Amino acid sequence: MDVQPGNQSSPLKIGDRLFIQQLDYTRSLITFLIRRQAFPEKLSDILANLAALGGMRYSPAGRAASEEEWRKLYAISRGLASELPLEIATAFSIWRLRTFFGLFPLIFLIMGIAALEAMYFLGYAQGSAWFYFIGLAAVLSWTCALGGLGTSAFFGTSLLAQLASATGDDQAKLKVITDGTYLQTRLMIGILFAFVLGLPFGHLSLKTASDSLFKDVVWNSELFTTVLYILAPFLLGFSTALVLAILERLIEGIKTTLGVGQPVQQHPSAPAKVASGV
Repeated sequence: MDVQPGNQSSPLKIGDRLFIQQLDYTRSLITFLIRRQAFPEKLSDILANLAALGGMRYSPAGRAASEEEWRKLYAISRGLASELPLEIATAFSIWRLRTFFGLFPLIFLIMGIAALEAMYFLGYAQGSAWFYFIGLAAVLSWTCALGGLGTSAFFGTSLLAQLASATGDDQAKLKVITDGTYLQTRLMIGILFAFVLGLPFGHLSLKTASDSLFKDVVWNSELFTTVLYILAPFLLGFSTALVLAILERLIEGIKTTLGVGQPVQQHPSAPAKVASGV
């Protein structure tokens, strides 16, 4: 029986996920350079190698990438890496990770606005079964949203500071702030710290923010306290140093309460009695 053409594996389907990931990365870099009109003219052979790779896509049932295809992909990556200046490479890293600098802050902002809206509708749910559910969802959404916004603000300020002060030899700091793994880890830690440490202040922060929308600002000694109530989850997501300082104080307080790490006080032994002569 002849094999049907539909059952044959397409030569454009590759079963090597690593090869396709590197190829997609290279395609996105070339797309970025063409959009910025910054493609090096003397690297025209890169386009020939890229065209030779064609429209390869990942498929679990695809074939393995050949040695020649790996060589062409490596030649493209090496040629681009050796010719791109630091500012173009940094701009591409920011463009590739635009989700962290653009989409995620927007999502967190929407979550915060939704929590404030939930506090408004909470008054209509008074006495119903939805009251506690809406209140809990609003507090959790508000706490995580402010923690995420704090972390996103840290990303933005750190990136702007590094771009303003970076020189040709100062590439390490720029690589850190534009590394996808670092950004993802820092984002999750910021939200986690804001949730765990800021949850006790979550309801107070949300209620204070909601009440301040319908009240005039009074410039008195309590204004700083009010702002601190509102921004507590935001600050916990923004500053890792602040979180570590709070945790250190909590640990020291627990040690003091439990007597851990303190020297054991020994009672002085009673002086020996001197036998009196008869």
